Amino acid sequence: TPRTSVLDLRLSGALYFERLFLASMISLGKGDNEDIDVVLPSAPLEISSPFVSHTFKNRIPQILQRTLDYSKDKLKPQHVEGVEALIQEIKGDKPLQPITDAKHDADEWNTALKGYVDRKATWSQAPWFLWETYMYRRLASITHFWETGVDYFAAEKRKGLETTAAQIKARAKVVQEIGGKWDYTTLRKLMLADLWGNQADASLFSATTMGDKGGQGGGSSSSDKLICDESKRVFDVLERHPVSKARKAVFFTDNAGLEIVSDLMLIDFLLTSKQVAVIELKLKPYPYFVSDATPEDIKVTVDFLKQIGDKPCERLGTAIEKFIDSKKLILTKEWFLTSSKPMWAMPKELRSELRENTDLVGMRLH
Repeated sequence: TPRTSVLDLRLSGALYFERLFLASMISLGKGDNEDIDVVLPSAPLEISSPFVSHTFKNRIPQILQRTLDYSKDKLKPQHVEGVEALIQEIKGDKPLQPITDAKHDADEWNTALKGYVDRKATWSQAPWFLWETYMYRRLASITHFWETGVDYFAAEKRKGLETTAAQIKARAKVVQEIGGKWDYTTLRKLMLADLWGNQADASLFSATTMGDKGGQGGGSSSSDKLICDESKRVFDVLERHPVSKARKAVFFTDNAGLEIVSDLMLIDFLLTSKQVAVIELKLKPYPYFVSDATPEDIKVTVDFLKQIGDKPCERLGTAIEKFIDSKKLILTKEWFLTSSKPMWAMPKELRSELRENTDLVGMRLH
């Protein structure tokens, strides 16, 4: 009997449906990667797709320019010049270049790029998922992120928190009123609120337009756009098996801001209700897709909650801080999440970790 269940509500029009598909495979206790039957789309999303073309010609250059606008005063002049050169490289559809820094994932990246670099393929001639993730890896390298520690997306992530303060306060109030009350209706309410927090994605929306995202209520009950709701299954699994001191949940996180607050709200509920003993947050190891959460973003979010001048927010921030200090909430950098690989190519080591040492996996990716 597989140990792992899936905490997973899905939005229609999901761009990364394959990631959610993999979550279901884990829950069914399938074998290693080669044993999974993956039904791929009939054709890959390439530059001929209107959305991919728009991303290449408009979104990516705009994101990079916006990053300079927010962070030019924090970056060294040579790093600013490097980002400006990257913008022109993309706009000019120049050949892809290998990763030249010495980080431990550089060899893996260059292996993925080799076929394209060898034949001097340009950005638009490579698969969409490869070049979009590659852009963020190049950005980290160009700005010497690991040497300087400067998060060039920090200002935009902070603005994302500030512009969604009303939704954040509503969520904090809901989870405070619930306390540790455990029943299916409550769990589903908080799962839905967590799901809709995913709208706060600054790679798709700017921080200034974030205020109308995520639903106005802390416990949104909107279900009309769900294509799959496994909340009852999650509840039944947790109810069926006795709570133990070793029960562990793993959350694969996505965005900072409203979304990570929504995650923390659900985490607070699961730990306060004692339905799980330990929760691990798998976070991005470097600034990624503008608003994706890193370990540092959790600390920034906790401070924001404690300082916003709202009692429910202060309670939530303090609770999360205590969970981190007591090792009930563990923050982990997961390099696979910033690789060029799709979720069905998850490393065997990570897959084994989830299957053998984890009771509940939470994946909420758009």
